[in-house]
Amino acid sequence: MTARKTTPNVRTSAPTSAPDGEATETSQSIQRMRSAFADQLCQHGIVRTPAVEGALRTVPRHLFVPGAPLEQAYATTPAHAASGSAATSFITAEPALTALLLEQAQVQPGMRVLNIGATTGYPAALLAHLVGEHGHVTTVNTDADLVRTAIASLAETGFSTIRVVSSQAAVGYPDGAPYDRLITSDATWDVPSAWLPQIAPNGRLVVPLRLRGSMYRVIAFERTNDHWTAQYSDTAPFIPPQDRITDDPLRLTALNATCTVALDLHQDQKVDEADLHGVLDRKRSEVWTGVRIPRDAKSIELLHLYLACAMETSLSRMTATTDAITTATITPPFEWGAMAVPSASDLAYITLRPTDTTTAASEVMYDIGVIGHGQGGFSLAGCVADAICLWAREYRERPVRIDLQRSDACQQVEGQFVFDRPNSRLVIDWE
Repeated sequence: MTARKTTPNVRTSAPTSAPDGEATETSQSIQRMRSAFADQLCQHGIVRTPAVEGALRTVPRHLFVPGAPLEQAYATTPAHAASGSAATSFITAEPALTALLLEQAQVQPGMRVLNIGATTGYPAALLAHLVGEHGHVTTVNTDADLVRTAIASLAETGFSTIRVVSSQAAVGYPDGAPYDRLITSDATWDVPSAWLPQIAPNGRLVVPLRLRGSMYRVIAFERTNDHWTAQYSDTAPFIPPQDRITDDPLRLTALNATCTVALDLHQDQKVDEADLHGVLDRKRSEVWTGVRIPRDAKSIELLHLYLACAMETSLSRMTATTDAITTATITPPFEWGAMAVPSASDLAYITLRPTDTTTAASEVMYDIGVIGHGQGGFSLAGCVADAICLWAREYRERPVRIDLQRSDACQQVEGQFVFDRPNSRLVIDWE
């Protein structure tokens, strides 16, 4: 079925008996909220092209989050809504993530697109707007309730010709292949072997990929001979781990007695969470590296990426409550917490402190420090600090190359850091 857009039948929250003036006022209010929603994503630098901006300003997002207040539907945070099943709920894709995926995909009119993810159809509607009347959009969803909701929402907004499929995410939809773009809004640790053959020779795979530990990147891959190379790689908003594509369990461990600080541990981190219980109540030490960095997401994320690859136990997301931060249980650099390196019974996390130095753009520079906890905390903090100094000397100014390959490829790609998964091989190099 073609992704042909008809005139949306957009309902407002006004009752059918409302006077015309009241209905008009509600419609204008919705339009203002949708415009403000798009404005914020543009101001944050996430939306960079007129095509994506136009889609965000046109598609009525509130009709894809039934039951959610309008203010929540047009907030730049995930919007919750109830599906047809009382036992099932969903979160629409993080708006920043949705916009980032669209920007990296660079969808053009007339393209064939496969969209995979547990959503109510909003990303598919945006894609249909981008491919136009001569394009084709198929969206695959693993949840039958969400499929029904997506079909209803797409029909109501005039996108009824999008193909909506209830299927396992890892299977894709080979009947509609080849696709110019395969885009998933669900994060994954491994790329299913069924996906890559469904992409056209000059096509693109766009995926939020968990690289190692808690390190996520939104990556656009294109085919290069027998493997796939990242053409674009951006910092991903935090994405809760999901098992809809590949099995990727998450372990949470409390780091202090009051359970106000927790650590994420993943299957590729060989650490026993029981050994870390209460580690923040143990001996504390700190090491300052002398490495200075502006407090912008790109610089910090590239450091985090290197540490996630270089440290034996990778890097974990450590979250803390406001109370834990205000009482100085930890001194993290961010409101949500910090990134940390776990060990057998020790922990070291990265922190920042402002310096008197500024950049040419008058940005304050921050000194990078490492706080260690546990009997071997000082030694672990020193190892992390050494890795940070090495990154600053050798890798800070070098571009990152990320390659992806099927695990059964005849000639395997090699590189500085190689991570094998059941279905794929991931290679990360600083060139």
